[in-house]
Amino acid sequence: MNLELLDPFEQDFPEVIEDTLEDGPAVRVKFNRRGTLLAAGCTDGTIVVWDFDTRGVSRSLIGHVKTITSLSWSRNGRYLLSSSMDWSCIVWDLLTGSKKHTIRFDTPVLNAQFHPKNNSVFIAALFQGEPVLVDFSNKIQQSPILKDASAVTTEKGAGSADTATTASTAQSRWTMVVTFDKYGKKIYTGSNRGYINIIDTETRTMLYEIRPTVSAIKNIQFSRRGKEMVVNANDRIIRLFATRDDGPPDQLHKFQDLVNKIHWNQCCLSSDSDYVIGGSAHQAEHNIFIWDRIGGNLVKILEGPKEPLEDLTWHPIRPIVASVSSYGTIHIWATNYQENWSAFAPDFKELEENIDYEEREDEFDIVPEEEASKRRHDDEDVIIDVTTIEKANPYNDSDSEDGEEETFYLPLLPSDQQGEELLHAKHHHRHSRPRTTTIHRHSSQHGGRDRHDSHHAPSKQDSGSNNINNSTTSHHHTRDGGADSAADSYKDDNHHQRRRDHKDRDHGSHASDKISSSSSSSKPKKRSDEYYDHQDGGRDYENGHLGHSGGHDHSSGNGYDRDQQSQQQQHSRRKLEDPQSHSRSIKRQR
Repeated sequence: MNLELLDPFEQDFPEVIEDTLEDGPAVRVKFNRRGTLLAAGCTDGTIVVWDFDTRGVSRSLIGHVKTITSLSWSRNGRYLLSSSMDWSCIVWDLLTGSKKHTIRFDTPVLNAQFHPKNNSVFIAALFQGEPVLVDFSNKIQQSPILKDASAVTTEKGAGSADTATTASTAQSRWTMVVTFDKYGKKIYTGSNRGYINIIDTETRTMLYEIRPTVSAIKNIQFSRRGKEMVVNANDRIIRLFATRDDGPPDQLHKFQDLVNKIHWNQCCLSSDSDYVIGGSAHQAEHNIFIWDRIGGNLVKILEGPKEPLEDLTWHPIRPIVASVSSYGTIHIWATNYQENWSAFAPDFKELEENIDYEEREDEFDIVPEEEASKRRHDDEDVIIDVTTIEKANPYNDSDSEDGEEETFYLPLLPSDQQGEELLHAKHHHRHSRPRTTTIHRHSSQHGGRDRHDSHHAPSKQDSGSNNINNSTTSHHHTRDGGADSAADSYKDDNHHQRRRDHKDRDHGSHASDKISSSSSSSKPKKRSDEYYDHQDGGRDYENGHLGHSGGHDHSSGNGYDRDQQSQQQQHSRRKLEDPQSHSRSIKRQR
């Protein structure tokens, strides 16, 4: 999308569901630093990375075996950190779609976050354990975030009763969430007893400790500028804090649902820090509450489908919210964009009612050709720079480092290209299948009629095979080329065969009169009926019957089936073998 054409005075919070993304049962979502990619963690351990502009899947990462608990992007957008309930964290290289590092722990990982400046360092909160800092620049090294837990300095000073925690309290206090500030100089941890600890990243010492609530801390989110912080606790209240460099944060506002007193599953700040949003934990609603940060008033309630809300996040640049339902679908909330034609034509004005148009004096004057050509030449002399790349203002930050390369979009992997080429090759092969051929064998000894040789005829076992290697005298015809000649020979053979069969039927009783005395003792000669076999893949198709070409005679379309012909042949043989008929024939010859 062209960011320069966006209306800077448009409504700065979403209203309706613009799109829905579905690819696996998602439970966690996170935008990258520029909002061009959206990562979604699923309950089955898979991670899906979406191209947010095209709404297409860029990567599908498989490595975890249990539910994803958190996602974190590196500063340059190339690496993605995922934590799971399978006691591990994985650092993914999105350009190659592979694992860069896999870090194992002794307990399930509640959440993990990259260092804002260093892509080789991250922190992780463990279930019923101390949070750790992991450095994998040279080797994978794990170390606790706080070196000396006994040295605790609170906002009340060193002489107060709440200065240090006892050993029993420290054992029952578990860290629920950890996060870096904007520049990575401090680490904020939230415990199950409502404590928020602020730790120096370099010295690993406790700077401040505050206790805004007595219930467990669920989420800690910073604004894009790093000056505000929202805290979500189990007491159904979202608290807004203003951070300070020389002291603990100050609480500004409290946000809650005064009517229903519902819990909140997630909270965050808008991209410009003007609004605070909270995701309702109601089991039958998908509602998002939007409050004004300065006044603390409720601005809007976004009512979605009747699905519980699991997680949400605000787009880092545009007024867009991505929320996840318990059914695994991702809903994209956006504003109602109105067509702004003045963005394409600055002189265009929209009229609310008809007005009388006053024609200028020289508006429709005919311009001479010389003057028109001169104007065209002047326009062509303007030099257009198509090589210089200017960064859009939304992609420029005050703390951006010069020369830092960022990954906005993910290229197509070679495996994906090979898959597309394979599908294209299969499609091309399917539509360019070679044409089948039939083979006819012609015998020159019988007037061009077709006849199978005994030594080339396949047996019954081999009749189903597709062996079409014949003798050197066989002629090959394609279906299109030799179909006419084969049909003509087939008709001639059927005509001659019908005439022979009718003669045999009418004069079969007088066959004994035609036999000489010398052949009376020998066996009767078999009919040398010639037939036509149409071979296709080693099988014969004649007269609607499927038969093998292993030297067996078939009917030739004369109307009689094989059983009737065999009965006539047996009847004639019995007459020839009868001695009485043999003596009669001798007398007649005399």
